[in-house]
Amino acid sequence: MGDVADHRLLLATARADFLEGADPALRGVPDHVAASWRRSASNGVHPSEVSSEYFTELDLGSRLVRCAQPVIEQLTEQIADIPMSVALTDNRARILARKDSNSWIGRVLDRVYFAQGFGYAEGAVGTNGVGTVLEFGQSVHIVGAEHFVDTLQSFACAGAPIRDPFTGRIEGVLDISCLSDHSTPIMHSLVRSAASRIESNLRMDRNQLQQALFDVYSRVDARSREAVLAVGQRVVMANSPMQTLLDPGDQEALQDHVRFVMLRHATVDDRVDLPSGTRVRLRGSSVALGNDVAGMVGVVSVLHEVDGRPGVAAARPRNVRRLPAGPGPTSQARVVESNCPAWRTAASTVRAAVRAGDPVLVLGEPGTGRFTLLSELYRLAHDTGRAVPVEAADVEAAPQEVAARLLRPGPRPVLHVLRDVDRLSREAVDVLVTALGSAPDAARTVAATAAEACRTDSPHHPLLAVFRASATVPPLRNRSSDLAALATALLSDLAPHRDVRLSREALRLVGRYRWPGNVRELEEALASALRRRPVGCIEAQDLPAFCQSTPRSSLRPVDEIERDAIVTALRETGGNRVAAAATLGLARSTLYRKIRQYGITV
Repeated sequence: MGDVADHRLLLATARADFLEGADPALRGVPDHVAASWRRSASNGVHPSEVSSEYFTELDLGSRLVRCAQPVIEQLTEQIADIPMSVALTDNRARILARKDSNSWIGRVLDRVYFAQGFGYAEGAVGTNGVGTVLEFGQSVHIVGAEHFVDTLQSFACAGAPIRDPFTGRIEGVLDISCLSDHSTPIMHSLVRSAASRIESNLRMDRNQLQQALFDVYSRVDARSREAVLAVGQRVVMANSPMQTLLDPGDQEALQDHVRFVMLRHATVDDRVDLPSGTRVRLRGSSVALGNDVAGMVGVVSVLHEVDGRPGVAAARPRNVRRLPAGPGPTSQARVVESNCPAWRTAASTVRAAVRAGDPVLVLGEPGTGRFTLLSELYRLAHDTGRAVPVEAADVEAAPQEVAARLLRPGPRPVLHVLRDVDRLSREAVDVLVTALGSAPDAARTVAATAAEACRTDSPHHPLLAVFRASATVPPLRNRSSDLAALATALLSDLAPHRDVRLSREALRLVGRYRWPGNVRELEEALASALRRRPVGCIEAQDLPAFCQSTPRSSLRPVDEIERDAIVTALRETGGNRVAAAATLGLARSTLYRKIRQYGITV
């Protein structure tokens, strides 16, 4: 007991000296506690009283709560003989659930606002077993005088982080609290073990696709000492070597590349040039479950070579060659340098084809910039040249006339781009194939665009024999590293000579949306925002309502109307869901369900 009393006296003396500025070094205080005291003081935490904010908008039925509930029940049974309390918080230190071993300890904790709905962030209540875990990133055991605030020094608390097993991010904190006289080192062991069981429940709660991806990632990571990366549609996993191998911009670009190739190839062995100029080798395999692709797991290594030759990877010059960004009548002004490896690969293939005069087919989703890519690179290869679109509807209406136009020589270089050839009928295709087959030189001035996925018996397949090269343009959702520059270029095009820009929150919103309509949809969204705010800084609320929704499936028109109404109500009430529900005439439970259904992010 003497050692305990001496330790308490040492802590009390050190804290008093620290508050008076006499001992800023905090000699004798555990490092993690000393660091927490310094953070608490710098955040203005009052050392004499608890000041905890109460939150009403908590997701008490979340996946975290669901997975933690059985573990909390079991842990409470284990400590039933001692007055203790088990609490679960989210990643913002807000208490989601609390279960007490007896009612007495519950009443004691209520007096210091350690109850459901209250926040216990370190910046508000000082050193404790919840907020300090989130700041420290590891489990802690805070006993008595180690607390920064006087009124908490009669307690002891052990807290452990709960991490998402797929992303590694802290989702919440599990805490055991009691009076300091009842504290025991076993508390720390119990809470860490219980947090681990919750993480296991989170892993099992994931859908089967994510579980399959995690299983393959775990096996590859276990047998490899190299950097291992796993990328799914909604999850990214990386081991420690991978996390330190590349800077954040390069990691984002590489993840985009993996998302692009994982749906197109079962295995890859790619050399990928990243935005910083670093070249990496990606050896990976896609993970499938039935007909669905869960993601891709790959091993990544840095290459010290340029174009296959040994040496040091040279940084790619910035602002030297500018690549096309999107479609539209004024696309000549809308070009930005791309950080996306898949876009640069497509551009390299198209550039080589137009320079050699080889007919080239550009694949991709509508709105991704297929025609713009051809148009810009043809203009760069032929100073006086231009690309002319040939619409599928025009070919269908007058195939003989279009065929004659393709064969007719012009006064200056012209590239005829047959748009959406996968939509042509067999009759129209036969006319084009016959015409181009009779004049091989005419085929050198022809290019085409088509969707990626098409049936093997598609009517346009005989036309493929005309082309000597093909490239696939990535969708905008796989070009996240380009979004900021692309949005800036589009704004400059839409509002020339005007001071318009996106706020940080608006740019974050643009980056989170999936953009199923690709660059064309982004352009429409920015045009809509400019109608609301023609000059100055465009805010998130200026963007169309659909930008704040990421549904998991396509919506019917009636669903889109409902989604937009909900987003508008949430914007008008500053994100207050209670007020929004009242405005819409919905029950709060119905509103929460709709928010989850539509993936609303307000």
